[in-house]
Amino acid sequence: MSCNVVYLMAGDQPDRAIERGLTEAGCKIQLTRSIAATMAALRATRDARGATLLVAEVQAGGIPLLALLQEQRVDAPAILMFDRNGTDIHTVVKALQYGASDYLLASDPDFQREIRARTLAERAAMKSHKPARRLEPLAMNAARDASSTLITMPGFHWDPAIRIIYAGNGYLRLSPVEGRLFDLLLSKQNRTVLLEELIGAAFNQPGMDVRQGVKLLRPHMMRLRNKLAQFPETAQRIINLRGSGYMFI
Repeated sequence: MSCNVVYLMAGDQPDRAIERGLTEAGCKIQLTRSIAATMAALRATRDARGATLLVAEVQAGGIPLLALLQEQRVDAPAILMFDRNGTDIHTVVKALQYGASDYLLASDPDFQREIRARTLAERAAMKSHKPARRLEPLAMNAARDASSTLITMPGFHWDPAIRIIYAGNGYLRLSPVEGRLFDLLLSKQNRTVLLEELIGAAFNQPGMDVRQGVKLLRPHMMRLRNKLAQFPETAQRIINLRGSGYMFI
């Protein structure tokens, strides 16, 4: 029985050993480069014949992806996590807690990665007779397409489609309002974003009275900056231009 693979990768190419193992198992591999595109691909394959296997690289946002699947209470398919860099036990534990079926390191021998990928794919195919739960629609940022790639900045990555900032093995999920504010600031880096613009983006009400809007805006900006304290270097790049607006430098 065939196996459909959605592979979220961080580099220019998938891991060759894992790719060989999946190919030997008769899998069709679809490569993705963002969490949003991966979710879209999983939705597209839910009605396809055969099993579905998710391969997610830690450096591409594998942990936030698993967190999103769990948050939406989606029964994830078989999941293979691949770490190109480290052996941080906390990351391994977190991946397993989020439902990863196996966890491979780049330092594992090629033959081991190949065999374990093939074995997991074959095991998933054997269980493919079980009905899969339907993936819930993914809440998207209206300004961006589901297939959009990560925005890479010094020290962090931003995935606007699902409002996740992550750096290294850490990640931060923003609320819809916080996400719209951060996305606007980032899109106008080194330029002043006026209060009127921020109010319009945050509440989708371009004509809102500025005084009323500022009162509503302030607590959201405060929460955003407090959340970003998890990544101090990023938090310090949001400058308050008193009376005018904010700037991301």
